[in-house]
Amino acid sequence: MKIYIFVLILFILACSNPKETQKVEVSVPSPPTAPASSNVQTLARNIMGTGEGLLRGVKFGDSIEEVKKKETTELFEEEDSHVGYSFDSENLETVDILYEKNSQNRVSGIELDIYMNTDETNESLKQELSNLFSVRYGKPVSENPILVWKIKPTGQVSIKVVKNKLDRGLEVRFTQQPKSI
Repeated sequence: MKIYIFVLILFILACSNPKETQKVEVSVPSPPTAPASSNVQTLARNIMGTGEGLLRGVKFGDSIEEVKKKETTELFEEEDSHVGYSFDSENLETVDILYEKNSQNRVSGIELDIYMNTDETNESLKQELSNLFSVRYGKPVSENPILVWKIKPTGQVSIKVVKNKLDRGLEVRFTQQPKSI
């Protein structure tokens, strides 16, 4: 018991002794945050997929069964006119992909509805996709208010900015002109 009291007294004296105090600064590094442009580039790569075909390895005329084998995201809708897939980015932006089908059950068009969190990331994604399409298809043939590129021989891709009170995002459309007889 005497030892216990002795240790307690030493402890109290050590804590109350106004010796020279040392200031110790500890810096804890914050977790690395990727710049927004990096996130947008990653999202653009996830949207476009392998780089094959028009989008995610799919091109006009592919059978819907081929699309189902290639597509890795969640199937959320299957109608007579289209099949729909969806995925969310790390930042909870949503991408809906609709593969339109014709009477032969083949891809006749592709629609993307992309919902973004901020105006800045929306504009950055628009620019990223515009750059990708310009590399693939050349200069846009129309720029106001919708960007349009020609896809040879008889198609086009367009980007439209959507912004209202509730949503902001992009509508990207791959369409083909009807074949002349």
